[in-house]
Amino acid sequence: MAKTAGKRIAWVLCLGLATATAMAQRLPTPRAEVDFDRLAQGVLPAGWSITTQFAAPDVVPGVIGGAWRSDGFSSYAQTALALDARSGFTLSLWVALESYPSDLEVPVKQLSPSSFAQQAAGDAGFDLHIDAFGRWGFRVATSAGVLRVAAPARFPLRRWVHLVASVDAGDGVVNLYQDNALVGSAKGRPGLSLQLALVPFRLAVPAVEVRILDFHVNRLNAAFDLVAVYGEPLTESQMAQLPAPPQGKVPDAGPSLVVPESRFAGDFQRPRVHALPPANWTNEPHGLLRFGDAWHLFYQRTPNGPFKTLMHWGHMTSRDLVTWAHLPDARWPELQTPDFGFDMKGIWSGHAIADDGKAFAFYTSVNHGDRLAASNPGIAMAVSEDPQLRDWRKLGPIINTVGVKDFRDPFLWKEGNTWHMIIGAALESGGGLQYLVLRPGEKGAVWQPQQRFTEPGFRLLDPGSVLWEMPVFERLSEQVSVLVINPIGGKFSKYGEQATRALYWTGEWSGGIFKPFFRTPKYLDLVPGHLAPTVGRAADGSLRAIGIIDERRSPRAQERAGWAHTLSLARTWRLLPDQRTLGQAPAPELTALRDTPLPTRTGMAIGTEPTRVASGLHAYELQVDLAAAPMAPIAIDVMASDDGREFTRLLFDPVMGSVTADRSRSTLSADGEGPQVQDGAYDSTAFGPMRTLRVFVDGSSVEVFVNDVAAYAVRSYPSLAGSTQARLSVLGTAAASATATVRVWPLRRPSG
Repeated sequence: MAKTAGKRIAWVLCLGLATATAMAQRLPTPRAEVDFDRLAQGVLPAGWSITTQFAAPDVVPGVIGGAWRSDGFSSYAQTALALDARSGFTLSLWVALESYPSDLEVPVKQLSPSSFAQQAAGDAGFDLHIDAFGRWGFRVATSAGVLRVAAPARFPLRRWVHLVASVDAGDGVVNLYQDNALVGSAKGRPGLSLQLALVPFRLAVPAVEVRILDFHVNRLNAAFDLVAVYGEPLTESQMAQLPAPPQGKVPDAGPSLVVPESRFAGDFQRPRVHALPPANWTNEPHGLLRFGDAWHLFYQRTPNGPFKTLMHWGHMTSRDLVTWAHLPDARWPELQTPDFGFDMKGIWSGHAIADDGKAFAFYTSVNHGDRLAASNPGIAMAVSEDPQLRDWRKLGPIINTVGVKDFRDPFLWKEGNTWHMIIGAALESGGGLQYLVLRPGEKGAVWQPQQRFTEPGFRLLDPGSVLWEMPVFERLSEQVSVLVINPIGGKFSKYGEQATRALYWTGEWSGGIFKPFFRTPKYLDLVPGHLAPTVGRAADGSLRAIGIIDERRSPRAQERAGWAHTLSLARTWRLLPDQRTLGQAPAPELTALRDTPLPTRTGMAIGTEPTRVASGLHAYELQVDLAAAPMAPIAIDVMASDDGREFTRLLFDPVMGSVTADRSRSTLSADGEGPQVQDGAYDSTAFGPMRTLRVFVDGSSVEVFVNDVAAYAVRSYPSLAGSTQARLSVLGTAAASATATVRVWPLRRPSG
């Protein structure tokens, strides 16, 4: 059995259609065949096998009965296949493709395509292949050279497609069919022989693989059904008898491309109630947008594995910011010519806005072209007139990096009839913004760069970075606005002394100039971990924000999990009474996550010995209302094991004015990444004395709110499934104590 990183399990599949049935249909006996119908029952006759790092192969609805769902990076199917080099063969299969395969971010000529099905090694064998831009075809090695058939159109996504490749060695002809229509042919000399490869016949994995770190990058993310290889070229009448849906009614592929819950059923570190993709990699969210009566959230995504390459815009929607439905990706890298596309290296972050009944997406597009002539990077635009925002039409790049060293991540807002845009930028003096206004021009509206956005300038405001990312600019009141940035480079790095995190200024916005109340920015969160929030207005005009809570475990651990990063729970933003500080609280919609509460503990005495307040829950909300501001640090231990070997400590010290997230004893695994102890200052003047502590624990996510005004979020990864206790204690002398009312709600997604 072939090996890939992590645990691998071989599942032998049952043979599909019986030989007698094939004869009755006047089809020859297949040399290899599988229909996956009995995969869900774990039937293990000899022949086929599936390699996957998960507990079992994914089983989904097929064209007829069940189908096998490959995961895009760890799984593939294979069997032995013997063919006659002098005869030829016919390959038939049904496939539904969620996304085009991933690859390295390289020019077109350097791509390493994936394969629907192949039996190839070196220059020998055959390959039904597809690349990262949907270009597909078939090749087979023969004594007359390699015969190639290139399909004229991009492969269709998210629907069942019937593919047939027929090789007639006697006539020297190769034909390729899609849904019973001939899409291309190749002609060699009559009487040629095949140059076969002495390797297994495989599905969903290419003969030539590429990697990022330990990740297999260019495997296929698809559903497969009714696979058969016949040891001779079939006639047209025989091909008409190949297995197909009854009455030709091809089922909807949507259910077949859903990631089954069974894939992550045993993963207690995976959040249960947070918004996150069905699987694989996510990064910054952007474009939290109310369109009609629904919220839409777009986010960075690699749909084919827990690695970062060739970014897509993922898409999910919700009516309540609690229950999220996954929609097909909104945009992905494409080519406009045979070898070039303005966003061919990735659809990077940006913003989505609504205007005049339409939605517009602005995003950073990157390619392999010239920096200015090819807008690399550039700010590109797309439009959707679909009420569900499923269908988007790209309009191409509209801005390049003239005037700045680098830029990314536009943010837009409208004042009166005028649109404004800021873009995170690298300037000669460090991080900053490019600011543009949409003005009428002779040939239509034009984005005009403005000389300045802030007073004082960015040189005096920048905290020592190279570039600002993911800017947000919103009004908190008629008089006060907030500018949020995420600086990178320079003093800022993920593991450095100055951690990458969101910063903000509040100030006055007037006449196209933002005047911050203070030069040194404030931290959005008390402790690093949550960053790059995207914001949107609720129906009542209040602000909602969702960010990313980044990974703090090794790439190897992310690979074994099959997913990476999670999005935060929704927060509300508001201006605090000092008119200078941004307050953050759990969004009121989150109360819908609460299940039947545990018994409330009123007047509970908290001493130096930890008191258990919850156990056995992987997702819960804990609220501690202190009777008075404590005179010693309060410790909340979450994700704690019964024996005390694992726990994550949240420390609240009102005397020192600090909070601490201590993960130094959070796991017995070696997969965790530092820093293990993170401290933050707590401004009691702005936030008030520490009285109400709210903690949301969900899988590996911990989100903390103090007084419903100050917040932070971190990730923690207990290795023991039983590390579910929550405990309260006071640190200090034996006489130290506090009194509180303690409430615990298990969290679950609302039904219906």
